[in-house]
Amino acid sequence: MGNLTSEAIVVGEDWISEHYLTTDGKSQSFQSRVLERRAAWDADDAEGGTSTRSRFTAKRAELMDLLATVNPEGVDDAADGQEALHALSTHLRSVLGYVQGVFNLDEAGPVRHVAIHGLEDAAPLALIDAKPVAQLEDVLTKDGETLLSAWTPDDDDPKPLTSVVRALSVLFEGTAKFALVFAGRWLMVAERDRWYEGRYLALDLQLVCERNDTKRGGEIDRVLTCVEAASLAPDGDGDVWWTSTLEDAVKHTVGVSEDLREGVRESIEIIANDVVQRRLEQGLEPLPKDQAQPLAKQSLRFLYRILFLLYAEAYPQLGVLPVNAPEYENGYSLDRLRELALVVIESP
Repeated sequence: MGNLTSEAIVVGEDWISEHYLTTDGKSQSFQSRVLERRAAWDADDAEGGTSTRSRFTAKRAELMDLLATVNPEGVDDAADGQEALHALSTHLRSVLGYVQGVFNLDEAGPVRHVAIHGLEDAAPLALIDAKPVAQLEDVLTKDGETLLSAWTPDDDDPKPLTSVVRALSVLFEGTAKFALVFAGRWLMVAERDRWYEGRYLALDLQLVCERNDTKRGGEIDRVLTCVEAASLAPDGDGDVWWTSTLEDAVKHTVGVSEDLREGVRESIEIIANDVVQRRLEQGLEPLPKDQAQPLAKQSLRFLYRILFLLYAEAYPQLGVLPVNAPEYENGYSLDRLRELALVVIESP
């Protein structure tokens, strides 16, 4: 089973299970849902329609130009930047399927409430226009002036809001269950309950455009699935695709946890039995019965260290371990750990 990691997809504080998001499993995985969506897009295009994916492909070059123009580090002319930002926002909403007529879009400054016709009072999605940022952290500044323009959510309280963070908190006190924030190269998905826990999903649109990973189930398919209207906007019954997907991710996590628990138990038995066997092979006295529990504890400690090293060495970009340093290779790497373990196992 492979691992579909992408620097363009940032999971903030476990918004969704990383294993569910990155595994290429054929069932109960985010990838399986992405492939279902890709099949639906292909069917739409084959029938003469225009899918989110085909619209993105047609607009990708233009989106890249607009993203370069609105980049806060590269804007030379304020007027040009504002014009490009308006064009970017308009194009993105069209590409992703957030269009008036298909949905009821109630616009109030930088906020648009998205509802299906006939249920305008129950708008489960809000679209938020934010100022373009180079770093995702800038969007998350609690009291920063991050909204594209000031927003007054309540006529009874005329104090305008200027912060995306505070706007999201207000929106989630109302009918909104999900929100999609447009902040230049960054798109951010927030869900009501997870937002109060500091969790979110962010996507680097500029990186996705530049890489242009067009393979089935690739980066483009995964990112578009995260943010298109079919995933975040309500369907004809008022349901939101992401709601069932997050529930599926929780079930997947429970299953993985159970498998991991059983795997840890079996691994402890293997390690401990190996210690006992190797002592016998070395002609050493059998371990006393009162050493069974300490052996199990040390086996668990040894196992956890291996798991930590496997993860840290697999992701050197985290900077947790100096994997390229000679001192690490000679003293702390997995190979060195194995040598030390053999010494401990064979000692009297």
